[in-house]
Amino acid sequence: MNKPSEGIDVSVVVPVCERPEHTVHNYHKYKNALASSGRSYEFIFVIVPECEALAAQLRPLVSEEQRVSMLLLNKNFGEATAIQVGTDNAKGELILILPPYEQVRAEGLASLFDAIDDYDMVIARRSPRIDSGINRLQSRLFNSTLRLLTDIQFSDLGCNVRLIRKEVLSELNIYGDQHRFLPVIANGQGFRIKEVELPQAEADAHRRLYSPGTYIRRMLDLLTIVFLTKFNKKPLRFFGLIGTGSALFGSLGLLLVTMQKLFFDIAAGDRPLLLVSALFIVLGIQLIAIGLVGETIIFTHARDIKEYKVREIVN
Repeated sequence: MNKPSEGIDVSVVVPVCERPEHTVHNYHKYKNALASSGRSYEFIFVIVPECEALAAQLRPLVSEEQRVSMLLLNKNFGEATAIQVGTDNAKGELILILPPYEQVRAEGLASLFDAIDDYDMVIARRSPRIDSGINRLQSRLFNSTLRLLTDIQFSDLGCNVRLIRKEVLSELNIYGDQHRFLPVIANGQGFRIKEVELPQAEADAHRRLYSPGTYIRRMLDLLTIVFLTKFNKKPLRFFGLIGTGSALFGSLGLLLVTMQKLFFDIAAGDRPLLLVSALFIVLGIQLIAIGLVGETIIFTHARDIKEYKVREIVN
């Protein structure tokens, strides 16, 4: 990492956690695009052990190119951690996050720099989409679900091309696979974000289908982000809503059993509905109690929690 730091405007962080086959080829494409933009830059490749074979290809670049660095992690802690490691070692005030595989055409990257002046983060939206219908359907379902749950109008969070001010990343706490939700987390912190359309790369047009476990993990990540961004400071609204619904469902079941016993002489003791209704009431009470405990913790530490961001101070 003994590289000169003066005059660097943009630090390009490339987290190499999957699909590293064309990393070096894409580096030259990205490099030419940045050179034509007139901005000084550096490249930081953060490599997890599963992709360590790439290190042998990158070592000549690190030796020959003055502003190319490589960080080898001893364990794969997730792409979000790789991004944070790269940011910690970055010298530029702007962080350009690029995947090792090509998602957008490199010559379109200049549009990100044109839009960053009045924003804290600029994210790419692949448009026009040239990939298969199944890819577009998956993307549409994912982003529609996110908009439904968060009221945030992003259209392509599956695209990992982002230009971010360094101070923004220093204030965000992300881990695991939460890199996909960087714009959502930043929006929850009050940062200004803009989505820019960039042409999709031909290399990104192949059909993508994943294992059922992958889809389940992503939905769980989505629910985690929704909770952290919408209900982290008001847990009773989350647990209380679910708990109230559960208790209400159980109460209606008990009411039905009682009415049938009183007016139709139907036995209640040996009916599964009685047990199920009681369980739903108990579950509802427990969920509401969890929400109250969460509210108590938030109230106790409220003075230490800073939610606001000061955009500008004018003296």
